[in-house]
Amino acid sequence: MSDTLDDLHAQAGLALLRADAVLTVFDGKVPDQVVSGPGPVVPYALVYSEVAWPRDGAGNTLQGTALTATVTWTCHCVGLTAQAARVVQGRVRAALLNQRPVIAGRSCGLIKQDEVLPPNPDESTGRLVMDAVSTYSMISTP
Repeated sequence: MSDTLDDLHAQAGLALLRADAVLTVFDGKVPDQVVSGPGPVVPYALVYSEVAWPRDGAGNTLQGTALTATVTWTCHCVGLTAQAARVVQGRVRAALLNQRPVIAGRSCGLIKQDEVLPPNPDESTGRLVMDAVSTYSMISTP
């Protein structure tokens, strides 16, 4: 495995999201300059990526070597209203669900949706917004 393989998995989903020219996508953090003004530019999707190498993965070797990666994208879909947050959720779903990313040297499965949470109020940026969380995942093997 190369040192960049985890990031390649994370970037695969981010690239699909960023292909939607209308959707503003942040990787792991809303930039300070966006928050320090009158409030964050909304709507947007804040994405947290996690790459795991489970020991019982489908593509692992008989010797137990972990070769299967599972990537999870947790997407905070943020808007000024509950309706706006749901619209962002829909754009995120359209960009990710049932897509098969391309990662060199890997066989990628289809992206599936794991969880959807309704919009909730969030004032962590100093401005009331609605945050609807959607989680997607994909498995890749060598």
